[in-house]
Amino acid sequence: MKTITVTQEMPLRKVFESRLAVFRAKVNFTAPYRKCKYLYMEPKDLKTKGSFTKHLMRIAANWPNGCYYLKLSNNQVFVRFDIIDGKMHKLYKDSPITGKAYPITAFWK
Repeated sequence: MKTITVTQEMPLRKVFESRLAVFRAKVNFTAPYRKCKYLYMEPKDLKTKGSFTKHLMRIAANWPNGCYYLKLSNNQVFVRFDIIDGKMHKLYKDSPITGKAYPITAFWK
């Protein structure tokens, strides 16, 4: 007897947490960013992409160049972004590995 597995993609839910863990991606591994372990947010900071970017740049303006992740308490990546020369260079809407949208995009729809 053959078994058929059907996978269905769940729609994104708005999962708000005021405290997000900050991770910095390096060449061979991803590690917590020691200078700023947590990033604190309010719901008003997530209403639009612009308000999120402004809030993030107030905090991350002096971070070194690199790729950063903000993770929820269940270790799900909330958002991924690149910082180059003190400015947000790229904000990823979808994961490059899995192709799934990050949960932050549910707040902007």
